[in-house]
Amino acid sequence: MLPLKDNIPTDRPPVVTLALIAIELVAHFALHQHGGVLYLAGEILFLWWFGVSVEDAMSRPRFLAFCLLGGLCAIGLQIALDAGAEAAAIGASGAIASVLGGYLVLYPRARFVSVALVPFAFTLVELPAWVLVGVWLLLQAAFAATSHPLGGGSAVAFLAQAGGLAFGLLAVRAFAQRRKQPPPPSSARGRAEAALP
Repeated sequence: MLPLKDNIPTDRPPVVTLALIAIELVAHFALHQHGGVLYLAGEILFLWWFGVSVEDAMSRPRFLAFCLLGGLCAIGLQIALDAGAEAAAIGASGAIASVLGGYLVLYPRARFVSVALVPFAFTLVELPAWVLVGVWLLLQAAFAATSHPLGGGSAVAFLAQAGGLAFGLLAVRAFAQRRKQPPPPSSARGRAEAALP
């Protein structure tokens, strides 16, 4: 199943989200950050899927501050739990986690139009946003439990990312200036189907 877009209408191009994705790419390849290409792709996809709507709910400077503070919360928790940890990598994941947490508070009923493979065909289905956040949490927990290098390599890294998520859940209302109500579930699928050739 591959999510395409949520059903939250946006008014502006996601300039800050795109800039953060570009920074993530440059940092990953220039600084040889933790994780491989699959982990990087996952971080970018989750930032794209959730960041666009969260950015649209704030001014661009507020969204940037929200992401940076979420990353700093994760780094602070990481250092408090393990002073020798690689803080930069955890900060990027923590910032993404804060965006996911903020999204859940702003849009608890949002849904993602996703492409699903059914026998002999592809079809469009709608998934609640919290399912994708749950998938992200399970992946991070699995990486931490197996000390997999893609996830930062330890339970401490997972707790730091959870700190970023908690920051997003608790602080997003102080940053958000507006939010939109998602349309009924069937209309998002209909718009996506109409857009397909």
